[in-house]
Amino acid sequence: MKKISLFRAAKSRCSCGERSEPIGERSRSGQVRVKISVAMLLLALILSACTSVGTTPTAIPTVSLDNNNSPSGAQSSDANSVSASAFIVPLKQAELSFANVGRVKAVDVKVGDQVEAGQVLVELDTTLLEAKVREAEANLTAAQVEVKYLKRVGTDEVHLESAQAEADRAQALLDSAQATLAAQSTLVAPFEGTIALVDVSSGETVVPGGVVITMGDLSRFQVETEDLSERDVPRVQIGQNAGVFIEALNQEFSGKVTDISRVSSTVGGDVVFEVTIDLDQQPQGLLWGMSADVKIETGRQE
Repeated sequence: MKKISLFRAAKSRCSCGERSEPIGERSRSGQVRVKISVAMLLLALILSACTSVGTTPTAIPTVSLDNNNSPSGAQSSDANSVSASAFIVPLKQAELSFANVGRVKAVDVKVGDQVEAGQVLVELDTTLLEAKVREAEANLTAAQVEVKYLKRVGTDEVHLESAQAEADRAQALLDSAQATLAAQSTLVAPFEGTIALVDVSSGETVVPGGVVITMGDLSRFQVETEDLSERDVPRVQIGQNAGVFIEALNQEFSGKVTDISRVSSTVGGDVVFEVTIDLDQQPQGLLWGMSADVKIETGRQE
């Protein structure tokens, strides 16, 4: 039997002059068509989902971490050596400060000056210190006059000894005030060298321990590591050979370990130790603060 769609059957009845369907029947017919359309749409979605089940999923790329890029140190180490970043420093360097509060009277040097051992670098206003010296001198004079008076009037031995002890204390206080005036009124160079930093001006007030002058002996340099890991430092010993590549000079030099810090520091959250390396030769053009890479041969020692 020939099958005719619902849409074609409706057209056929209308063309044959048959009576039109009542409004209620037309509504039911439209509802049927909507339900069929929805059913067909759901069927298409189900078939589409079933088809996608067999689709091969997209591969997720993986990322591998390079151990040499770990944050524990700028250089890599191996079984026979340890490596670290470093910088160039003078063999002798000093950060100078005053022991007491004071007002700066004069700054006698500038950055780059060559100075001799004992040379005055900074002078303080000594008004207060001089006043203390004068006060101590007056106290000593009074104590000595008292001793002389007691001797002249023939006082008993107990009172005379007490007065003499007071005079001795006054003398000690005067000596201390004079020493303080001499030591704290000026800042002097502890050795021959070059001024690298001047962090004070005339008229400023200095505080105890505040660094005002940094200087160093630039005739000889050494190398200090800045990120040698706590895992590597137990393998390092004084006397081991080391290769030092100085980036600014694009050259490698030899040296030996001369000191290992017993106190750690923290760099970027990592515990590190400072190791000092003495260069076998002093290359031309070497400057304070230049960066370097060091490789210490832990398998060999001389």
